[in-house]
Amino acid sequence: MEKSYGIEAARAQLGEIADHARATGEVISLTRHGRTVAVIGPARSVTPMKGVEAILLFPGDRDWGGQLPGVPAVGHTVQRENERAEETWTVSRVEWYLADEGRSLLFVHLQPADDYTKRLAKQWQSESPTRRTQK
Repeated sequence: MEKSYGIEAARAQLGEIADHARATGEVISLTRHGRTVAVIGPARSVTPMKGVEAILLFPGDRDWGGQLPGVPAVGHTVQRENERAEETWTVSRVEWYLADEGRSLLFVHLQPADDYTKRLAKQWQSESPTRRTQK
């Protein structure tokens, strides 16, 4: 059995993949666009990543708070699924701030990295309240 499968191709074989992982102890990667997005393996061998809390800052005054597997570097891409497609963003700036009681705040500034995401960002910017008042 292969060590990784594209997530779409794996759907039809999910039961076989899970049985193989349980029987052999191997961890099998599920990929999307060549990047691992999940793994299947025996419960004892797969440790979830806690990650870091971050606020992703998108063009058009939009933001999203959530968990990232780690702190992304400038130039890396971040992918996010929406109801229509997968958005691909490039990290343009990363900011850390130390807040009260030792908490840290992580802000990740993003720019669109593909045509779909560029159109989406342009739409967001046209809908932005600050943009409308400037016209």
